[in-house]
Amino acid sequence: MPITNYSVLQGLPTAGKVVTGTSTHYQITMQATGGPFTVAVNIESTDGSEVLYAIVEGFQPPDPAGLLALKSGMHSLPSTSGGLALDFVREEVSGKPMITLAQMTLLPESERIGDHATPLENAVDTLLNQAVAEKGMIFAFGSAYADSGKVDGIHDIHMNQGNPISTFGKDNGIWQDGAIFTYLPSTATWTAIFIAFQTESWNTDSSGNPLSNG
Repeated sequence: MPITNYSVLQGLPTAGKVVTGTSTHYQITMQATGGPFTVAVNIESTDGSEVLYAIVEGFQPPDPAGLLALKSGMHSLPSTSGGLALDFVREEVSGKPMITLAQMTLLPESERIGDHATPLENAVDTLLNQAVAEKGMIFAFGSAYADSGKVDGIHDIHMNQGNPISTFGKDNGIWQDGAIFTYLPSTATWTAIFIAFQTESWNTDSSGNPLSNG
């Protein structure tokens, strides 16, 4: 079964911090219509699999005009091609893959132990601070949730397909991957943050489940 409430949140970031618990996240606070909202970005996994990430500067989104046309707030997305939904395996921009496994960097387990900031955490923090300083927008793709009496938000900001059936297979689906895009109006430039896990296959079937040969 795919993730629930696949959405994109458009808003202005105001703060960020690391939150520890059952899993460690970088938590971004965003001001947007219907908010504020919390964006929970995985900076380590919950099942011991190692994190893969890519920070792509000078990024070209598949549909920048469509994103910039969005009003502030949370927007539900159909998990189909031809819209704003993302798919790490199938998405192309100008005839080339939006993101590839070869572009991803491994965040070793040893770098995620203790209080020391990881390269991924540092990168997210730097982009957040730049967006706050320059009044940039953030577009966060993932699973929207309602936190009754508290701050609503969005999580699953990572690849959401190719999981082993025995672990997070219930979350598999196509055209429902998570990511963060930042846009700086002053320079009309985009930066993308992509996160996946080593246990996820980049060779998936029409249901987002891993194929035996990939």
